[in-house]
Amino acid sequence: MANFSKKTKQRIIDDYLQQTGANMFVPADFVDWLAGQPQHEAYPAFYEMDDAEAARQFRIQMARQMASGLRIVAKVEEVESSVVSIRVAEYPAYISPVSKRRDGGGYEPFDPTDEVAQAELRRQAGTSLAAWLERFRGCAEHVGVDVTPLEDIVHVLRDDKDKAVGE
Repeated sequence: MANFSKKTKQRIIDDYLQQTGANMFVPADFVDWLAGQPQHEAYPAFYEMDDAEAARQFRIQMARQMASGLRIVAKVEEVESSVVSIRVAEYPAYISPVSKRRDGGGYEPFDPTDEVAQAELRRQAGTSLAAWLERFRGCAEHVGVDVTPLEDIVHVLRDDKDKAVGE
């Protein structure tokens, strides 16, 4: 489904709901309905691979989810003259560099002292926060929350201070 744009996904779901008369999108019902629609544009995304390959892809996704969210704690000592301060920061145990995903990717152990890994994590953090803003901005603004500080954080994390959120 990654090859469908958000607009196309919305259209497919809206069309499905209209055709079936359903008032709620239930993924299992959609997949069952789609099985009988070989001419539908979404059919190949769900049914072009055989069940063995689909099961393998599902297991790969389960393995990704298993690694996702694991955390490490790093203690950073900052020494200034005779004063020592210790800062504790929490990081993901593994990250999946975006640049390597097209070639199959994978998760790499995160090293908090590696600036390249830090930059990758910042970019991913900025992208995730921008996605959160895109999805939830309306409800936050509805109750009077100013999301401008979050937009500023996105720009700093993604190192795109002169761009607007979502671009």
